[in-house]
Amino acid sequence: MRTALMAPTELLSHVQPFSDYHLVLAHKIIYDTRYQEYCRQRSKAGDYVILDNGAVEKNGRSVPLKYVVLAAVLVKPSLVVLPDFLFDSHRTLDELESALRSPHLRFLRRVLPDVKFCVVVQGVDERDWLECFGILNDPRNGINVLGIPKVTGQIFGSRLEVLRRIQRRVRKPCHLLGVWWQSTLDDLRQEGQFDFVQGIDTPKPVRLAVHGLSLDQWSEMPRGTDFLDRKCNGIDLNLLQHNCRDFIKICSGGTLNGR
Repeated sequence: MRTALMAPTELLSHVQPFSDYHLVLAHKIIYDTRYQEYCRQRSKAGDYVILDNGAVEKNGRSVPLKYVVLAAVLVKPSLVVLPDFLFDSHRTLDELESALRSPHLRFLRRVLPDVKFCVVVQGVDERDWLECFGILNDPRNGINVLGIPKVTGQIFGSRLEVLRRIQRRVRKPCHLLGVWWQSTLDDLRQEGQFDFVQGIDTPKPVRLAVHGLSLDQWSEMPRGTDFLDRKCNGIDLNLLQHNCRDFIKICSGGTLNGR
């Protein structure tokens, strides 16, 4: 499983050497010129760049499609996550239908003919989520990758459980969006063992280092929001590097003890 390590803008250069797989946020690309340039350079270098619509960061509502398309034109990503709505399968599917017919997406396909598309599976309960999955899993709908969000754990008890439930049915690669605060490192190691899971994103190893915590202290990290927009001064860069390196090792099936 590949790993996208997210970080505040001033720490991106310290995190970048550990992975060529990135998840970047549409609204930050538009409003943060340093962040935009970093994303553009990673794409230009041939890295796999996922442009996210920012639904989680924007309190459950995606950045409008026209701004997602603008951000895509600016940085030329490998994969674009189309708009979705947390826990709302009907609005997500309606938005997808509108997006696929929209002039914005037709324009994007002309400008970036090789770009791929992802939609996040949503639902309010197990049945609703699995029905949404079944629709998005259809190989004829023009969607290349399925997004499995961290909030899926609230529906099924854990995201690991839903991966087990869909493993014999899934027909597309999946990207795991975020890490739920209750997930353990062993959960993540097991998630990475499914061959249809292409990658995961999280800022958590970086957040731990900002708080002076190592990956061994995974469960002790304070919870909070807006981390990616904060200023981070005085961070221990050696600790940051150890956290990033060890986290990638775990997502690849390794262990901390095997350091």
